Parts: sequence; C-alpha cells; structure tokens
Amino acid sequence: IATPLTRWYLAEGSTTGGFNLYYLIQNATSQAAQIEIRYLRLAPAAPVVKTYTVGANTRRTIYVNGEGSGLDETDVSAVVTSTNSVPIIVERAMYLDSNAQLFGAGHDSAAIPEPSLTWLFAEGATGPFFNMYLLIANPNDQPLEVSGRYLLPSGEVIARSYSVGANARFTIS
Repeated sequence: IATPLTRWYLAEGSTTGGFNLYYLIQNATSQAAQIEIRYLRLAPAAPVVKTYTVGANTRRTIYVNGEGSGLDETDVSAVVTSTNSVPIIVERAMYLDSNAQLFGAGHDSAAIPEPSLTWLFAEGATGPFFNMYLLIANPNDQPLEVSGRYLLPSGEVIARSYSVGANARFTIS
C-alpha cells in the first residue's frame, strides 16, 4: 500500500462453511479514526452498515463472522470509510478450518483504493483440482452489467455477461 487513505474497497470475503474473515485496519496517526464499514452482501440482501473506532497509532482487527446476524454465514464485500477523514490502511485476511485444524489454510490481501471498470487477471485454473472464483463488488446505487472474457490456452475466447445488483456482492464460479 503506497499511502493511507480515507476509503478502501474489498471484493473478497466469506464467513460460510469453515471460513474465518477478518478486516485489519491500521491508523498510524495521532487522532482516532471513526470507521464505517458497509458490508455488501449477495443481492437482493441490503448492505449491513456498522461503525467502529480505531485508536490513534493502533491497529484494529474486526472478526466479521462475529459481527452479528446477516454477516455470520454469507459471502461479503465491503467499503471501509474513515468518516472523520483520518487516513487508514485496510487489509482482509481469510482463514479456512481444514481437516479439523483451526486455520489450516489462509491468505491476506490489501484493499484497493478505488473501484475500476476494467480488471485483468493473469492467473486462473479450473479442472479436477481447482475451483476458480471471480468476486465482484458493486458499491453503487445502480445495478450493473459485467462482461467477462476468458482466454483459454488454445486461443479460444469465451465471453459471458453477468448482472450485479446495486450495493451488492457477486460471485462468478
């Protein structure tokens, strides 16, 4: 992350099955940050909005699975905003309980500073060992149409279109 900002976006997140989802917020300033998280769920479910305080020169961990009804067993995206203009840094960590082992697998990624109309993904595999998912967050008040082009090793291009609800999360499998 190049610099702290006042708004961040997270497309990926799930509290279903054995997934444990955490939002990590760092405030490296001398003033407390007032944070609003708008949790975007699968359409037609309305967003869930919650507020938090991140103290001066601290980091706060939010365990999304434990944030109550509507967030405890869902796929979710988020818009994280510092409502008092204190710049912050946001990451998302997910862990999977696997084979009776707590946190048997996991990964972390930084939030993005702004949505985009175009995304390119170089990595992707399907087949007997892999499941591929593309996760889309639409933080806008209007639904949108998304076009995907899948480039196969043979050179074939497969085009698909998807409808994503307003203020919602969408998963392409």
